[in-house]
Amino acid sequence: MNPTYHVYVSDRGNIFMTEIAALLAAGLADLGYETVFPAPGLPEKGRGRINLVVAPHEFFPLQRGRRESALLRAAEASISIGVEQPGTSWFELGTRYASLGPTVLDISRYAVEELIWRGYDAHHLQLGYHPSWDGWDGKPDHRRPTDVLFLGSFTVRRETFLARWAPLLWDCTTDIRLFEFPRPMSEPRANFVASQAKWDLLASSRVLLNIHRSEVPYFEWVRVLEAVTNGCLVVTESSADYGPLIPGKHLIAAPADVLGAYASSIVNDEELRSQLANEAYDLVRTKLELTSLLVPICAHIEQVVLSNPVRKRPEPVQTRQPRPTRPAAPAWPEPSVAETRVKELLDGETELLQKVEALQSRLVYGCTDHIEAFETGAWEDFRPDVSVVVSSFNYEHFVSDAMVSVTSSLGVAAELIVVDDHSQDDSVQVILDQMEASSWFPIKLLAKSANTGVSVARNTAIAEARADRVFVLDADNVIYPATLHKLSAALDRSPEAAFSYGIIDTDGSHNLISHLPWDVRRLTECNYIDAMAMVRRRVWDEVGGYDPLLGIRGWEDYEFWLRLAARGFHAEFVPEFLGHYRVHGASRQQTVNLDTSPLKEEFRNRYPLLPWDQG
Repeated sequence: MNPTYHVYVSDRGNIFMTEIAALLAAGLADLGYETVFPAPGLPEKGRGRINLVVAPHEFFPLQRGRRESALLRAAEASISIGVEQPGTSWFELGTRYASLGPTVLDISRYAVEELIWRGYDAHHLQLGYHPSWDGWDGKPDHRRPTDVLFLGSFTVRRETFLARWAPLLWDCTTDIRLFEFPRPMSEPRANFVASQAKWDLLASSRVLLNIHRSEVPYFEWVRVLEAVTNGCLVVTESSADYGPLIPGKHLIAAPADVLGAYASSIVNDEELRSQLANEAYDLVRTKLELTSLLVPICAHIEQVVLSNPVRKRPEPVQTRQPRPTRPAAPAWPEPSVAETRVKELLDGETELLQKVEALQSRLVYGCTDHIEAFETGAWEDFRPDVSVVVSSFNYEHFVSDAMVSVTSSLGVAAELIVVDDHSQDDSVQVILDQMEASSWFPIKLLAKSANTGVSVARNTAIAEARADRVFVLDADNVIYPATLHKLSAALDRSPEAAFSYGIIDTDGSHNLISHLPWDVRRLTECNYIDAMAMVRRRVWDEVGGYDPLLGIRGWEDYEFWLRLAARGFHAEFVPEFLGHYRVHGASRQQTVNLDTSPLKEEFRNRYPLLPWDQG
C-alpha cells in the first residue's frame, strides 16, 4: 500500500519555495502517490502518512500563534527539505527544525555534505525536469527577443559585477531584475516574476546570467534548471560543482570578471548558443527527469518513516558561524552635527553667490537672468521625437562627453538643449566648440548671465524643448547610444515617465542607481530614482517643473518624483543599462548626500496623501 504524501510550504513565505513544493507534489503524483498539496495545518504523525516540509526556515517560524512546543512536535513528524546555502542564518534556522525529523533532504550537494559532516542522516534531493516548468517544449523556431536576462536578489557583489558589465551589454536587449527582500516575497512584482510568468520570461530569453550571491561558489541549481528547461543558455560564474552539467557542452562558466564579455559574445553567435542550450535541454529531459530522480528518494523516505526505526541522533555540531546578512541602510540616515553645518554653509554660500550674480546681471543687462542663445545650423527646421536637456555649471572637463553621448544616439530623432548656468570656467567655449564639431546635430546653447541653480536651469532648458518627450542629463554624465530609443519605447506603452539603471563610477568602483521599479511606498522611504530619466513634456508642464529652492539644496529630483506620485502619475522602470554617472570632486552628490533627513517632514506636509510610514 502506497503512503500518502503531505507536502507543506508556508503560504506567507517566498513564492520560490511554493514553486519547489508544487514541483515535488507534481512529481509524486506522476509516480502514482496520493498527494496532498498544499497540505493544511501542521504536520502530524499518522499511519501511512509522510510529511514533507519545503523550506523549514520559513514554514515553522512563519506559523502564526503556534507554541514552540507544537512546532517542534511537527518537525519531529516531518522530513524537511532544505533550500538555503550553508553559511547563512536561514540555513542554520532550517537545520534547527530539520534535524528533529527521521532524515534530512536538501536540494544542494554542498548543503548535504555540511549536514553529513555535522552528523545528520542527510540525502541529496536532485531536482530535475518536469513539463510543468517547460515554457517552450524544445521548439527550434521559438522566438527569444531578450538577449540577456538576470534574475536574483540584490547583493553588493552582484551589483558591482552588473555595473561593471554595462559597457559590454548596453547594445543587447537586456532584462536585469534585481529584487530586495527585507521580508519574504510572497507575491509577484515587476522585478520578481514567478511560476508561469517566469517560465515565459526564460523561454523568451537567449542567455541567463548567473552570479553568486557571495564569494561562496555555490551552484544555484534551481535557477539553472529553470533556464535550461526553457531553452535559455546559462552563462554562470565559476562554481565548485556543476552537477550533471558540463561547462562548454551544456553551459558557459567563467570567472566573474569576464562573465559579461562571454555573455556579450555568445548572443552574437546564435548557432553556438542554441547548440549549447539544446544539449542542456536534451540532457535534463532524458537523463534528469524528476520522476526518475524521486524513485530512490521515496524508497529511502518510506524506509525510515514507515519502518519506524529507533534512531539516536547526535547533537548538531556547528562548524561555521552563520554569515551575517548585510544590514539595510536607514532610509533617512541622521547626519552628524558637523555634516549638517557644512551643508548649511554650502547652501548659504550658493544662495549668496546667486544673489550677487543676479544683481550684476541687472546692472549690465537690465534684467536678473539675461540669456544668450546659440544654435547649430541643424536646429531650426528639425522636428525631434525626444528633447535632451543638459544643465552645466563649471563642468568644462565633462560637458563635451555628455554632448557626444547624446549625438551618438541611435533609433530616435533627438535634439539637444544645453543651459550653461553662468560657469566660471571655460564651459561655454567648450560647448561652442562641441557644437561646431557636431554642426549636423540640432543643438541649442542657452548661456545665462547669472547662476540660478540646477532647478531653474533645467526648467529653462525644458521650456525650450520642442518634443513631447524630454530626457534629463547632467553635464558630467553620459548615456549609451540605445538609451533614448529604449526609454522612448517605454513611453509608447503610455506611462508618464520612464527610467532605468544608471552606473555610478567612482574612481573605478562601480555601483547601480535606480535599480528598482516604480513603488510609491518605497519612494516615501528614500530617494531611489535619479534625475536621469525621460518625462513627457505635458507632465512637466502640469506639475510645474523643478522646485527652484530645492535645486539649491540638492533635492529637486526627489521632490519632482514625489510630486508626480502625488498627482497619480506612473513611471515605468526599464530593466536595462542606461548610462554612466561620474562621481568626482565637483559632483553634486558629494554635497547632496551630506544631508538626507531634514526635509522629510516638509515633504510629508507637502504631499500628505502619499503612503508615508506613520511610525
